[in-house]
Amino acid sequence: MIEFKNLSVSFKDGKNSVHAVKNVSFTINEKDIFGIAGGSGAGKSTLLRTINQLQKITDGNVIVNGKEVKNLKHKELHDLRRNIGMIFQHFNLAENKTVYENIAFSLEDAGWKKNEIEKRVDELLDFVKISDKKNVYPATLSGGQKQRVAIARALANNTKILLCDEPTSALDAETTNSVLKLLREVNEKLGVTIVIITHELDVIKSICNRVAVMRNGEVVELGDVYEVFTNPQHEFTKELLSHGQNFKLPEEVVENIKGDIYKLIYKGDGATESILSEVTESNKVHFNILHGKIEYISSKPLGILFVNFSGEDAAVKKVISEIEKRIFRLEKYVH
Repeated sequence: MIEFKNLSVSFKDGKNSVHAVKNVSFTINEKDIFGIAGGSGAGKSTLLRTINQLQKITDGNVIVNGKEVKNLKHKELHDLRRNIGMIFQHFNLAENKTVYENIAFSLEDAGWKKNEIEKRVDELLDFVKISDKKNVYPATLSGGQKQRVAIARALANNTKILLCDEPTSALDAETTNSVLKLLREVNEKLGVTIVIITHELDVIKSICNRVAVMRNGEVVELGDVYEVFTNPQHEFTKELLSHGQNFKLPEEVVENIKGDIYKLIYKGDGATESILSEVTESNKVHFNILHGKIEYISSKPLGILFVNFSGEDAAVKKVISEIEKRIFRLEKYVH
């Protein structure tokens, strides 16, 4: 569907030469919800904009549906862009046009007939659940409603690819969840391939099935979201996730505990099984859960527990050994 082949992008910033994207190669499959994560200046937006050639390519190429976009001219490039929708952090709606007119504009540009435009706009407004806002101006809408209009506009020409540039950064948590739910429906019901760039890791955890992590213009980690987030390989990804998770044992708890503390990490079905109870009970060892949580990444559970064990030394060692065999990872907590 979308393939980056040894892609590099450089440009001038004053007297300086900026290498925004460096020799990037990976593939986004049809009907993926693909996330591109990284900090400010990582090259995420530059990479995204090469897909529809809003950003010129320096070296390498991007192949979309079998076509090398760098070589497309005039009409071919126009046709490519017509089938690739794009939404932005700040919505980019025309304030002097009604909701209807904002969505209809791209259809008029594509040569749709008036009756076809009216039918299509009504379909889209119903899909994004703002039919009652058809004739109002963007200034009267909430942030979430504006993004729904932007999504409807991006889908107007029966879009097959939707590019999302920080689509929830300007929204509160509740509105973010509703917009992500809508994007999931766009993917599942309409079969649209979605590419999201964001610095918000919770967005990627919630909606994406695959992810690329970028740093200084390079892709440093790539793969299934659940695997990357639960078992990161690159130090930068580990650091990025540690900031996002912000989950550690409070010092007030540590100060009052005698003996070792262990961090237990459960993946998949193991996150909801009673492994800890089973193993400690059979070995007559007591345990104290000091802190813990289960979160869901791509609808799969990841459990983290901080535990203190008490009992005979041999029995505790046996418990630790048995638990280590049945869960994803066990670590002695260092504080």
